[in-house]
Amino acid sequence: MLSVRLVPSRDVDALVPLLRDAEEGDERIVRAINDSANTAYLAFDDDTPVGAAVMRWAQDESEIIYIATAETLRGKGYGKAMIRWILDEARRRGVAAVCVGTANAGLDNIAFYQKCGFRMDSVRKDYFNYFSSPVYENGIQIRDMLVLRYELSDEGES
Repeated sequence: MLSVRLVPSRDVDALVPLLRDAEEGDERIVRAINDSANTAYLAFDDDTPVGAAVMRWAQDESEIIYIATAETLRGKGYGKAMIRWILDEARRRGVAAVCVGTANAGLDNIAFYQKCGFRMDSVRKDYFNYFSSPVYENGIQIRDMLVLRYELSDEGES
């Protein structure tokens, strides 16, 4: 099993290029990194940066604001290793659930999160209205955010 470690960081120059595929526009990424309610992380395999994440930690429900693997390293298990690290950290913190949002058209992302154990939770309609012009993925206009949730509080139940 691949192992990565996530290290808290506010290094915008290192974080933004890794997170660029998770957001249309650097301004929102920078704002999330600099928001004191969030914790930004660089992910490493040994000393090699392999990805980044921005988390909003809360006892009831923590949220993965952004998560991305370096483009050249996708499909090698780093994303799943990062999710495992986040879920382990959530357990250490006593968090009840972790949620993540992705675009309605992000079919690969939706499948990825479900493979990691997340389940469909809700829809944030018209979430992506801030796009200045329509954006399409998989031939589908990105409009709504699908929220998926991982219930840590259910893990011990049968």
